[in-house]
Amino acid sequence: MPTLDRITIYPVKSLDGIDLGECGVLPCGALENDRRWRLIDMDGQVVNAKRTPRFHPIRAEYDLTERLITLLRWTDDPTEPAHTFPLVPGPEGPCEWLSEALGIRVLLEERQDGGFPDDREAPGPTLISTPSLEEVGRWFGIDLMEVRRRFRMNLEIGECDAFWEDTLACPARTSLPSLTDLPAELAIDPYADLPPLEPRDFAVGAWRFRALRVCRRCPVPSRDSRTGATNELFREVFSAQRRRALRPDVDPATWPHHYCLGVNTQVQIRGTRSENMSAGMAIVLQ
Repeated sequence: MPTLDRITIYPVKSLDGIDLGECGVLPCGALENDRRWRLIDMDGQVVNAKRTPRFHPIRAEYDLTERLITLLRWTDDPTEPAHTFPLVPGPEGPCEWLSEALGIRVLLEERQDGGFPDDREAPGPTLISTPSLEEVGRWFGIDLMEVRRRFRMNLEIGECDAFWEDTLACPARTSLPSLTDLPAELAIDPYADLPPLEPRDFAVGAWRFRALRVCRRCPVPSRDSRTGATNELFREVFSAQRRRALRPDVDPATWPHHYCLGVNTQVQIRGTRSENMSAGMAIVLQ
């Protein structure tokens, strides 16, 4: 039976994550403190790792109880100093340090209730299986921790096969209408107009989520998570391998392309809001 083996949140969008033993769930379904802060430039445009690879050498650690972030540049020099700042919105806190590191003047934005998810229709935690990450690592000769840093998922599932999560978001039909006594004028492909199956729900502790769709990936996974160096053929190789590894119990008809990995989710309400949507209810590692 699949097990929840890892919980990771990313307090500041595009910076390092933090692994947790348990995590609260907000009323919107997002994990507490996940993508709670993000950077914008002086024109109000988002500044993230999609926009600049200069994020990658930045290492970040957090004390979320005290609302602190500690930053340093990744180098081979063990004497590289670390700097600790309060996580406060506006131009204060880490913004001067980050502006210098990124080469862009930035401000910090905060949204407590739900943060800044990539998929606003699916603000729940992103989900992937450990075997899926391991398989991607084999394609490119990179270790599991590096794959995790590149794909930045929230919930990691063990005790299942590679790409098991695809069966939640895009299940294939295992039974089809009978072809017995069909009229002669029927189209050549009698299944062509069948709509895809609905995504499946799954439970994590007291919470129930829906695996809404597969995650479309951006340029970030093609880069080394420490140096920002880009593998120019990453997307092409990934897509080819993804097609080759597609499971027979998965229907990719709704995928825009094969450069997808993991699933986006939304919380499914059960009972009253006070019973099932309390932010005090946590997801806990099994």
